[in-house]
Amino acid sequence: MSISFDYHCVMDTRVRGYIFQWALLGILGVAVIATLWHFLFFLTGEFAVIGAIVPVNNSVWEHFKVILYPMLLFSIIEYRYIGYHTNNYIIAKTVAIFVMLLLIGAVFYTYFYATGTQIAAADISIFVGALVIGQLVGAWVMTFDPLPKYLNFIAIGILVALAILLIVFTYNPLHVRIFFDTAAGLYGLP
Repeated sequence: MSISFDYHCVMDTRVRGYIFQWALLGILGVAVIATLWHFLFFLTGEFAVIGAIVPVNNSVWEHFKVILYPMLLFSIIEYRYIGYHTNNYIIAKTVAIFVMLLLIGAVFYTYFYATGTQIAAADISIFVGALVIGQLVGAWVMTFDPLPKYLNFIAIGILVALAILLIVFTYNPLHVRIFFDTAAGLYGLP
């Protein structure tokens, strides 16, 4: 069975507009949640248990949590309003999250290796840019004709696997660049 990604949805313009309005609202909502998420570990006195879902240092890997969990939280809220009016909601959110993660990793390492330094303003700009692009890609996928239902289960499995990997490598990080906090000079928990 082949999957076609041709854009020829019969969804009406009003619903499509509503989906894209929520994508724009999601940019703001996720940015607010992510900002809090970024500092939650330190605000809780470096409580190791909460480190499972919030960044424990400034490594790229730990900052993937600033995408995954705020996106999931906002998606739960958003689903109440548009989930039943869209196609492929779970698949779209999974695609959006992975677009964001890939963009953050690729753009960060491109500029980091080009400049040899980490710049906070660049990191924030990369996050916002990835968030905008990911949200718009996710909204676009929601307007596709319905994809096979089994892809929802695969998407959920991918998100669960990502969450498990984020937890495992927080407490047992590999000693490779993606897990290294260059500012603090450490891997994993402080």
